[in-house]
Amino acid sequence: MGMNEYTFLLNDEFLSKIDGSAITHANVEASLVLFKTESLYELTFQLKGMVVCECDVCLEDFELPVDEEFKLLIKLSETENYEDDEIIYITEKVIEYDLTQYLYESMMLSIPTRKTCDMSDNKKCNKEVIAKLEELSHIEEEEEDEDDENEDKTNPTWDKLKGIFNN
Repeated sequence: MGMNEYTFLLNDEFLSKIDGSAITHANVEASLVLFKTESLYELTFQLKGMVVCECDVCLEDFELPVDEEFKLLIKLSETENYEDDEIIYITEKVIEYDLTQYLYESMMLSIPTRKTCDMSDNKKCNKEVIAKLEELSHIEEEEEDEDDENEDKTNPTWDKLKGIFNN
């Protein structure tokens, strides 16, 4: 009963046990403060460390810092229920609960949807890739301009057909 503290390491070995993991390299320390009462477990996780992500702009790998806090409640009940995202109901017969999936999902939620190299402390986007993207962007803009010009020109055959429907 009372407060208990635990520490877990979410690293490459941890990620290798997760089927279909979106990331393969991490070094995140998960500190857990567990406050236990007769019928309730209140878990507070502090995730701190780094994960290796792929930049959404230049596709280079970079180290993204992670620093998040998550809470979870586990409540003793007559029936088990894992449907709620914030409260897990377990029976008194359950003496162990595997937090692997919850820790993985919490770590994934701490990663922003859009990830770029400038989120890292010491990495910038690959200059060659950025230059190529800018070059392709200019080509695409020119093609769009040509398409706009072609749309402005009218086709005499279609103009005659349009005349038929208007009469």
